[in-house]
Amino acid sequence: MSGAVIIGVGPGIGRSVALRFAREGLPIALVARSRTTVRAVVAAIDQLGVPAVSLIADSTDETALREALDKAAAELGPPDVVVYNAAIIQADSPGELSVRAHQDAWAVNVVGAITAASHVLPGMARRGGGSFIITGGMPEPKPQYVSLSLGKAGVRSLVALLDQEYRSSGVHVATVTIAGAVAPGTAFGPDDIAEHYWRLHTQPRQRWTREVIHDEPTAVDGVRDVLATVLGDWQGAFNEHRAADLSAMFTEDALFQGVSPQPVVGRAAIRRYYDNVAEGTTASVKVLDGIQLRENIVTGIADVDFSIPEDKDVLLRLSIVAERVAGTWSIRHYHAAAPVPAAQ
Repeated sequence: MSGAVIIGVGPGIGRSVALRFAREGLPIALVARSRTTVRAVVAAIDQLGVPAVSLIADSTDETALREALDKAAAELGPPDVVVYNAAIIQADSPGELSVRAHQDAWAVNVVGAITAASHVLPGMARRGGGSFIITGGMPEPKPQYVSLSLGKAGVRSLVALLDQEYRSSGVHVATVTIAGAVAPGTAFGPDDIAEHYWRLHTQPRQRWTREVIHDEPTAVDGVRDVLATVLGDWQGAFNEHRAADLSAMFTEDALFQGVSPQPVVGRAAIRRYYDNVAEGTTASVKVLDGIQLRENIVTGIADVDFSIPEDKDVLLRLSIVAERVAGTWSIRHYHAAAPVPAAQ
């Protein structure tokens, strides 16, 4: 049984990411330098009834890290997702650190991720799928955090290089860039941040994101642009009859009313609906208007012109509600109806 490997497990992001994947039923392999830290997370995962393997390795020790990854694969099978969360977070100004101290920070922040990637990504590529996600930060360099700024810039470049190398093989490489200090009860709570990792792992391939930035909440700009992007993705998947990708564009509890008499709830029911759409049916979307309801929620109206093989075209008026969760916009409510006739 395959699962998730978390490298760099502590009481913050590492723990939250491990529990987030465990709640989905994935077996978890935990890699950390401290056995005490790993035991605490294993105990929390055990309460979910999910297998967990604890492994001790320093991310800068290439041999130990590769052996830990091999042990994880031996016990759980080749991983579906590997998260590299190890980092040295320290305040240092320009010229303050010695050469050795910079090398030590770089070894944890970047080189350990290279070691892990080189060990697991070729296997993912051979299997045709998998996710490799690195915890990033410092979207803008800060002179009071020189070594961390350099390390996170290196992470961003590494993700770009790995994406170029492995995307065509079906491997999703991405970074979650955190723009603030992680602390429970704040805008940078680790449980909220952990949602990004699950979203990245489960994103349909045509919506793959290479970087998600977790920042302070801001008002939604360009509501019509948001709706056009969401419905543009929907249109592309609909026209190619990709029912699984279509259903993944909705929230897990989405309310959906298509042209069938009864509304349905949830991705499984929505997929069944799209599975039954006549092959060759296409759609053309035009967004009419939209407004922001509240933080991270927008609603709008669009006209959708459906072209049905061996039948007449159908123009429907669509109303949707979209919600941004962990940096990704998903459809929470979808209602198709006949458009209002033009006034005579």
